[in-house]
Amino acid sequence: MFRRISAGIVLTFFLLGAYLMQSQSGAYAQTKTSLARLEEFHQRGGLPNFFQKVKEGREVKVAYIGGSITEAGEGWRTLTYNWLRIHFPHTPFTEINATIGGTGSNLGVFRMERDVLAYQPDLVFVEFAVNDAGRSAAQLHQSMEGIVRKTWKANPNTEICFVYTVSENVLQNLLDGQYQPSAQAMETIAEYYQIPSIHMGVEVARLQKEGKLIFTGKPEEHPGKIVFTTDKVHPLSKSGHPVYASVVRKYFEVMEKKAGNQSHRLDKPFVSDNWEGGQLLALPDQSPSAHWQKLPADHELVKSFAKFMPTIYGAVTPEATLRLQFKGTTLGFYDLIGPGSGLLEVTLDGEKKEVQRFDQWGNSYRKSSFYLEGLPDGVHEITIRVPGTAFDKASILQKRNITIDNPSRYAENGWYLGNILLVGALLDSKWE
Repeated sequence: MFRRISAGIVLTFFLLGAYLMQSQSGAYAQTKTSLARLEEFHQRGGLPNFFQKVKEGREVKVAYIGGSITEAGEGWRTLTYNWLRIHFPHTPFTEINATIGGTGSNLGVFRMERDVLAYQPDLVFVEFAVNDAGRSAAQLHQSMEGIVRKTWKANPNTEICFVYTVSENVLQNLLDGQYQPSAQAMETIAEYYQIPSIHMGVEVARLQKEGKLIFTGKPEEHPGKIVFTTDKVHPLSKSGHPVYASVVRKYFEVMEKKAGNQSHRLDKPFVSDNWEGGQLLALPDQSPSAHWQKLPADHELVKSFAKFMPTIYGAVTPEATLRLQFKGTTLGFYDLIGPGSGLLEVTLDGEKKEVQRFDQWGNSYRKSSFYLEGLPDGVHEITIRVPGTAFDKASILQKRNITIDNPSRYAENGWYLGNILLVGALLDSKWE
């Protein structure tokens, strides 16, 4: 989960930071301005506890939770972590990498205790703006506030920094002088709790407007310019990620001027239905039914996903059923999507619907989740049946021009479950 990096760190491509503009600060406003006036940094309360510990030379733990943009090897996460070690050579640093590609804050809030807070971080970077696109502001307030309150409930001296990234489909928001909707919603929480925030995408938009950067393209076709990404989302390690990292570095140099001991108080929440109480519920230690199998330690999926999903249950025969009774507002499932996953028949409070746990990226397994949310705060009953029904996976994969060359890999239509996610209380469970 965490690692130490030995000496001999190379701060690859950090010289790209030379073109960055001088630091900015101030309160965030969601009104449209112009790109030239758009503030990419809001210091607010800063990171005083973090920098106090750094300057005292004590061991400091830095956690990163986010999606694939932060998960990327040799990306902004690695570059910023390495810069901290170089900039503060007398401070021993430990990195906690809690990133999972393709996931948002709605899963991140449930993972906080096990994947982040159990390692007692001094600083937590939170990056979900791209993966949270499409969720409403109210939903983002619930999950992002839950992350904040869980963190400060565990340790009121832990510092938090929100960081925002950008994808091509929301770049125009920045060019028009406004954060994309997901970042705007997150800024509301950052302002309420006085958490510093850095929008790494603002500089990307500026460089593009100045003609110095191509957002999506092939580097060989644009000599002399920064090519940010080839797929509209994920920055290139040699050109895109250094832009992001340099922005973070610049504002950490601003914030390091403020150090001290400051305990963060948890007063009245911004939204009363935030997910501070969200639970990541473990599955039974022993297989509870012949239809369900706890995958052994040497199983391919367990070996691949044990870091964040130590227990995985597979619905190994058709008609596997899970019945839950709970009191609360949100129920979710932390599972795997891949070649052998299929359809679920979900009946909530007597209303039946079909949930498909296979998509156009289903040619390989990945961690995922789905939710039943916005429920009245009361007692609910849910039945999930795994019917094993066959369906046309080939046509789904064709959306990404992927051809099935080994049909046996896709023959199973089951469900691989890692945890139950709950905002509320579990009253009863039956595995059949």
